[in-house]
Amino acid sequence: MNASGDAGFFYDPVLGGVSHMVDRTELQRMARTIDAHRKQLDDLHKQIDRVAKVIEEHEITSTILAQLQKGAENGSTSARLTIGSGVTLKYIHEHTEQGIALVDFGSGVFGEKPWSEAETITKERLDGIQLLQEELTEQSTSLEVKITGLAEAFNEAASQMTATQSQAAPAPPSPAEPVQSEAQPQPEVPKRQPRRKGRRGKELTLDD
Repeated sequence: MNASGDAGFFYDPVLGGVSHMVDRTELQRMARTIDAHRKQLDDLHKQIDRVAKVIEEHEITSTILAQLQKGAENGSTSARLTIGSGVTLKYIHEHTEQGIALVDFGSGVFGEKPWSEAETITKERLDGIQLLQEELTEQSTSLEVKITGLAEAFNEAASQMTATQSQAAPAPPSPAEPVQSEAQPQPEVPKRQPRRKGRRGKELTLDD
């Protein structure tokens, strides 16, 4: 089914299947899912960083063991051993035979091994750790793609919901234009006529 399915439905390639048009509650759920995936991605990045440090440590150990073996072939070899707190010891080996290294076999168990065997064990562990690094990197890449898809689906759903709400909202009424009434002529008020003065006694007035 393509994206232009039945009305009210859309196909989400990330979530899978046909989903109804989301509402605000569904958007909040999608946002929480994205946040959870981002936290998981941060944890993966931290694991990858720790594994990278372990790989670097194993590479240094393997290189030192190889150099000790080459030096022993000439009858003398040396190395610096860090014992912590800024203290380093100088180790000198003046034999043509290989020296002995203490190797941690796990669970607090150590064993004595020649340098060549210790180097082999270190390289085998290094291969396993590098495989773990590749798996974590693949998980990280896959999760980044999933988060990107969810974010795009969230933005699209939010835009659709906003557009739907805008269409459903009634348009505000346009303000009515005031009707300009023509000036009506005011009726003329008749002027009051002056009252005639009455007669006083028998005298005639000018009006008589």
